Amino acid sequence: MKLAFTAFFDAFPQHQVDIKPRPDGTLLLTLVGVDGRPFYKAIDSGALYSETCVRQAIRDLQRDMKLEAGEVVWNGKGIDWVSRELPTYLGGPIHMTAAKTLVARRKLEHDRAHSRQRA
Repeated sequence: MKLAFTAFFDAFPQHQVDIKPRPDGTLLLTLVGVDGRPFYKAIDSGALYSETCVRQAIRDLQRDMKLEAGEVVWNGKGIDWVSRELPTYLGGPIHMTAAKTLVARRKLEHDRAHSRQRA
């Protein structure tokens, strides 16, 4: 794997890239475009040790920049920039069983509410 810092320089050749540590242990990535406007993003320092995490951070940055420029839409052209994965606090996938039980509980509550109204 290339150095993570090099990956950011390669991904954003039209920008000046600066990465500095923050007091909370994360890193502050600053991208300065040709127009002189800076774009800031806090990155987990542990993410730099995983090639997958570095690629995801670069994609997130590209998406955020496109969002700011108004180039991303929720349907039609540009939809591929919209993330289809839900964020989780544990960093893992959401289990379908949790989603199914939530739907079942809501349906049960709905049925109970309607049965009370009828009585």
